[in-house]
Amino acid sequence: MNCLDARRALGEEPEGRTPELEAHLRGCADCTSYAAELAAQEATIRRALAVPVPPPGRQRWADAPAQRARPRWLALAAGLTGAAVLSGVLWVLQPREALATAVVGHVVNEPQAWAAPQVPVPPEVLGYVLSRSGVALAPDARLVSYASSCFFRGWYVPHLVVRTPAGPVTVIVLRHEHVGQPTPIDEGGYRGVIVPAGRGAFAVLAPAAVDAASIDVVTARVAAAVRFID
Repeated sequence: MNCLDARRALGEEPEGRTPELEAHLRGCADCTSYAAELAAQEATIRRALAVPVPPPGRQRWADAPAQRARPRWLALAAGLTGAAVLSGVLWVLQPREALATAVVGHVVNEPQAWAAPQVPVPPEVLGYVLSRSGVALAPDARLVSYASSCFFRGWYVPHLVVRTPAGPVTVIVLRHEHVGQPTPIDEGGYRGVIVPAGRGAFAVLAPAAVDAASIDVVTARVAAAVRFID
């Protein structure tokens, strides 16, 4: 089983584990991290749905004949709708981590990306990672030695690593994030930039030892290569 097959199996049944899938996960840190992210997402969804529906008698207007006749499924739907609205409100009100800090934190939590061998990611794996987020790369894009579909701030995003003479550089395509102008990153031993791109943005990040000129070159090439698709 390769990475593409493993991720398809996890997407179809996050908690399902065939012997072939278990064997692949034992030898693939990337897919193991992917499986953990899916499991966390499933747990979040379950918690959101586990909202108790108050009995009709607890409501102030329960004495109204029409309200007493309300079907139970309607009460359940109302409860779920309220939970969804409440979740949305909490998401907006919750202080969100600065985008640059979140990008650095995500990269720090995937150290295996930097250690990926200097060989191209199989086209079928790269294509799957990109298409899952509605992204495509121009055919002449630079060598991608690592590709993962990562759960980042509520969305699955392509996390790529490209090779340069100065060392590996990470590219994270952020279709659902919006920045007004290029935002520099310089923290946690990393440097880079977040750049607006059409309907979204992308982040280019590298260890501080990689020179700024190499980061600029990757940024320009990514800006020319990234395509957002419907």
